[in-house]
Amino acid sequence: MSPVISKPMTGVNENDNSRHDSSILCLAPNPSLQITIQFDGISIGEVNRGICQTNSLGGKGQNLATAIKQYYGNADRVTLLQILGGSIGNQIQAMEDEEGYKYTTEMTEMVGVSGAIDKSVELEYEQRAIELLQKQAPRALALCGTFPPGLHATTMANIIKARVARETLVFVDAVKDIQQVLATGYINILKINSTEVVSILAEVDSTYQNCQPCDIDLAKAAASVGTLYNIDIVAITDGPSTAYLADKKQGMCYGFSIPDLLKQYTHFIGETEQSGIKEKTEQQLLNPLGAGDTCSAIMLSLLLDGIPAVEAFAQGLAAASASCLVSTTNSKFDHEAMERIRKQIFITEH
Repeated sequence: MSPVISKPMTGVNENDNSRHDSSILCLAPNPSLQITIQFDGISIGEVNRGICQTNSLGGKGQNLATAIKQYYGNADRVTLLQILGGSIGNQIQAMEDEEGYKYTTEMTEMVGVSGAIDKSVELEYEQRAIELLQKQAPRALALCGTFPPGLHATTMANIIKARVARETLVFVDAVKDIQQVLATGYINILKINSTEVVSILAEVDSTYQNCQPCDIDLAKAAASVGTLYNIDIVAITDGPSTAYLADKKQGMCYGFSIPDLLKQYTHFIGETEQSGIKEKTEQQLLNPLGAGDTCSAIMLSLLLDGIPAVEAFAQGLAAASASCLVSTTNSKFDHEAMERIRKQIFITEH
């Protein structure tokens, strides 16, 4: 099937004349249909019946679009370039239509776990991405997620290289088989987690092999990756622990302490829509799924809005933390909860 660009539908303000319209082209090749089931408890060897089930979009690029829509009220500023196939692909596409996401889709058959992408589909994906870069000249190109089998790092590297003449900001939130992409030298921002930074450094420095994040100085690691691959901003998350941002141009590194969500759960929830979640279960719930993608979405968007990188990352961390308070879906959060959390994120120089 030939790729088709979908225009905004239900849930999108088509009269919005914002200057940010279609400002992010997101390479999101590995979408998923996520089923989240919530239990009061688990008893091994017995039948466990869920108290709540939610079918929702998954995949790092799709989560990025969800978080952007949650923050701005629409998803106008992002276009997804994805690969779908089969009945699951049809369900994902229907969900995206309902959410009002813009996307360009390459079709191939995939069942269950990601099947191998045909060479012809990989080539068409590359050609379509370069065409969009040339025609739309987006302000940012975001690479989000793992490459499905058959889609290679060389393809992504070729796409990134094609953006140079347009001065498009390149944002990467991916790590597996990413060395060729890093080696282009064209990445402006890399946002990864603590385990992923160890993996990247272990590829080029044997002293990092067999290391765990707790074994290394994450601030130093962020700066090292930035220097090694000429990346302006390297941001590292570490779950509920301190996050770090290294700014190569300024020669600075910052730490971001994150408040304990469980200890202040009631305060952060407040009177928001999520306040009913804790009443459904005996324990307070945190859902980390999609939190890193939420951080990427808000950080990148605010950078395009002219917010300095340190504050953009802090806001991204606050949104990510707020999304953990929503137990049933990825990358959705309450603005008031985000604001409460941001007030308790403290930034220090390293």
